[in-house]
Order: sequence, then C-alpha cells, then structure tokens
Amino acid sequence: MAADGGIRAGIGRWAASAGFYLYALLAAPWLARGLKAGMEGTDPVWWPGVVVLVVLGLEPFGLRAKLRFLRRRNQEEGFQPEGPALAVFSAAGIAHVLVTMFCGMLVLDAWGLVGGSENASGWGLALMVALVLKEFIGLFAAGGQSVSREPPGHWKEHAADLFLLAYGCVAYTAWWQAIVDLEAVGEGPLGPRLALMPVLVPLFLFFYLPMRLPFLLDEYHLRPARGRRGRLAAELAIGAVLGLWPAIR
Repeated sequence: MAADGGIRAGIGRWAASAGFYLYALLAAPWLARGLKAGMEGTDPVWWPGVVVLVVLGLEPFGLRAKLRFLRRRNQEEGFQPEGPALAVFSAAGIAHVLVTMFCGMLVLDAWGLVGGSENASGWGLALMVALVLKEFIGLFAAGGQSVSREPPGHWKEHAADLFLLAYGCVAYTAWWQAIVDLEAVGEGPLGPRLALMPVLVPLFLFFYLPMRLPFLLDEYHLRPARGRRGRLAAELAIGAVLGLWPAIR
C-alpha cells in the first residue's frame, strides 16, 4: 500500500473500488433477493432489514473518522481542498438523503411495518424519524475542523473505510436492485430498452454518487494526482455498466 493518503493508505488505492464491484457482481443479488422477498411476501423477513439498519447506523461513525484522518493529512501537507468537486458533493449529499429514505422504506416493508395496524404505523414513523436524525448526525460529522489523534493509516482509518464501503454496497442493493428492478426491463424488446437509457443513465449516476463516498472523499480532500478526471470518469462508467447490465444484456 502506498503512503500518500486516503484509501491508498487505508485499504489500498483500488481495494475499495474492487470490493464494491465484486460485491455488486457476487453478493448483491443475495441481499436483493431477501429484500424483494420482504416486499412481496406477507410474512416479515427480518435478516435483510437488520443488515441494512446496522450498516446505516455505522456509516456516520465511518464518515467522521474518515474525515478526521483526511484533515490530518491536509494539515501535515499544508493542502486546502477546493475546486469543482464541491458540486459533485452537493449532488451526492442530496442523493444520500434520498437513498437512506429508500433503505428505510425497504426495512419497513421487509418487517411488515407498512400500513396495517396502528402499532405498525407507529414503528414505521419512529424508524423514519431515526433515519432523518441519522442524516443530520452525518451532516454534523462532516463539519468542523477536528483531526485524528492517530496517524494516517491507523486501523481506525481502515475501519472507517470499511463502514463507508459497506454503506455504499448495501444502499446500492436497496435502491437499485430491490426498488428499481431492471431484470423485467431486460426481458423486453431491444427498442424500448434503448429508449429508456437516456432516462436511466442520469438517474443511476445521480444516485450512484453517495455509493462511492470513500473514493469521492479521497479525490476531493487529498492533493490532486495526475489523472483525476480519468479516475472519476472510469468510476462512473464502470458503475453504470454494472448497474444497467440487467437492462442491456
């Protein structure tokens, strides 16, 4: 592992991206099937909701720790992040809130807490309020100027990277593979599928941004390295191909 910052000093420069893509190909269908079973069945399916909620709860801790390590690097190197990446983070922040709400609705559906009895409605409201508070906690975690006491590359940074990666993986499954099911689209004629692409591609990329928080945080907060635009374009392109593959294969 390189020693020049971010994911490169955490779980490896390309490990986060490789892990995300491997998850999307190998493990995501397993979780998606569980979430869909909860949506379609009449009996509660507990384990997918537990997985989603645990990951959502850990993400603010990962975000706070990750930013503290990034700020320490910047402090040691005398680098102040700035530039057009701020617009990308604005879009990612909006999409992050929406994706989290999608995840909450899926948990409610999987646990049978949508509609029905007054008790179910009460639990559902409590969960959604908790998720809104979680988003505010994440917003506050991203603020401030505090830095880590531990040096970059500490095991706490590894854990922070893993928490953020887990959020990206699980949220990706929830909003794209469970709510937006492209398998039915992929079974249709080629013409309608191609006609949907101008709508699906921007939609996917907008909601895909918060899935790649570890990568985006490194690119924005660390000293720019040669090929930044190419890396950003490659991350978006590979993600789009994997995400839209069920509709275009």
